[in-house]
Amino acid sequence: MKKNHRIILFHVIFWLVYMLISTLIEFALNPKDYAFSIGDFFFSQFANICTFYLCIFVFAKYVSPLKIIPLIIAIIAVYLFSYVHWFVTAYHIRPLIKANGGPTTTFHVWTFAIAVLWLYIKYSFFAFGYYYSNETIKHQKRLRIIEKEKHHAEYAFLRAQINPHFLNNTLNFFYAKSLPLSSELADGIMTLSEIMHYSLKQDREDETTLIEEEIAHIRNVININQLRFNHELQVLFEVNGRTANARIIPLILITIVENVLKHGNCTDESNPAKIILNISEEEGYVQLKTYNAKKKGPKELSSGIGMENIRKRLSHHYGKDSQLCIQETETDYTLEMILFQIYHNKATAYNTSKHSPLFPAVLTKPQYPLP
Repeated sequence: MKKNHRIILFHVIFWLVYMLISTLIEFALNPKDYAFSIGDFFFSQFANICTFYLCIFVFAKYVSPLKIIPLIIAIIAVYLFSYVHWFVTAYHIRPLIKANGGPTTTFHVWTFAIAVLWLYIKYSFFAFGYYYSNETIKHQKRLRIIEKEKHHAEYAFLRAQINPHFLNNTLNFFYAKSLPLSSELADGIMTLSEIMHYSLKQDREDETTLIEEEIAHIRNVININQLRFNHELQVLFEVNGRTANARIIPLILITIVENVLKHGNCTDESNPAKIILNISEEEGYVQLKTYNAKKKGPKELSSGIGMENIRKRLSHHYGKDSQLCIQETETDYTLEMILFQIYHNKATAYNTSKHSPLFPAVLTKPQYPLP
């Protein structure tokens, strides 16, 4: 509020100084016939001031993003308003005040329109300069804030890496110590160490990773959960297709798999959770299909941030070259995700429109349980 009041005060002071300078110029041009009038001091520039702020409003509303037709209509509307305003000022207000410059000339539509047009062009140009300068300053402030936040984030990440690296090294030490005592415990520690090492390595969202590394990471997460639940989890993880050279953004697949393990009923032998990964080198896409029955009883709290983060990352990196479909019932949960352009050195022949947007030809309820 204080900032807005300060800006308003600056504008008031500017226009008072501007009107004072205009009055002094008018006095200097005709000192003998000049007679100061408080009404003339304010009303001689009031129409121009209104035009200036209306133009700023129009530019702010229709220039960014640019809306050509509404902008043209608004510009014409402001000119017409300025025309009417100046007509009222010149032929109805000026006769009532002691205005300088002599009597108002006889009204001629086109002569008056040209005179007002000149004033309108001048003050709309000033308004655009003010708008552009203001937007440039705002943009520079946003850039500085983003740069500052980036530095803070990088510094926080570097600080956060200290403890995970220490823990990762400690896990390796525990692995060496536990190996003579229990091979299963040692394998669990090594698997956890590999999970942490991979997660630490994937710290750049604008980079891709080999899908083979993602698959190995998924297997490690499933294995560590098997150890947690004494090998009672019923999870089918199947990979079909050639994985060599296929690349995707990291930690997308594992987030979906972790949701299956967290929220799914993964201990029912008659209805196991299914995670099927299909990779097509010929058509250049990877398809992930998951199915899980829902847990019975109290549900774990979930913020939904994981799936929302996936949607944002897919939109940012792949845009229209990704599709995500989720079907949920009271008893089960199915998901299908397709990522195109996974071979950056090949042109993909897959037609995304065949299955857009929810690709019913690929994902339908009767397909589950998956083979």
